[in-house]
Amino acid sequence: MDFLIKVKNCYRELGHMLGPDFVGKSFAIAFVLEGLMITLLTQPGRPSHPFTTVMSIAVYTVSSLLFPFTRAGWEAFKDLFASDTVMFIPSIVWLVLSFIVNGMLWQASIFLGPIAIWYLFGRRQH
Repeated sequence: MDFLIKVKNCYRELGHMLGPDFVGKSFAIAFVLEGLMITLLTQPGRPSHPFTTVMSIAVYTVSSLLFPFTRAGWEAFKDLFASDTVMFIPSIVWLVLSFIVNGMLWQASIFLGPIAIWYLFGRRQH
């Protein structure tokens, strides 16, 4: 139970750092991507072992739970290197690029999430 309280406090801290709607939007993106992957994984007629399906869904869920931290790390990385740069890009191109970047961040969040947590909370301490 103590672990769940610590996790809740981590998400609350992330909300304080980046705004209250950041975590909600990140979860919405993550669970939409997870839903798409589960839909593709559980197609009828697709041969798959039940253990593989269950483990894949577990990995997708962990990735979705770590995605807000990965996305926050990505935003911090962008701010560090691009700071106040203004770019003029057509909105449809921006939408496609945003979807690709969020998909890549979601896929890599199981690896990048702990690094982003370490970076964000270490940066906040200084």
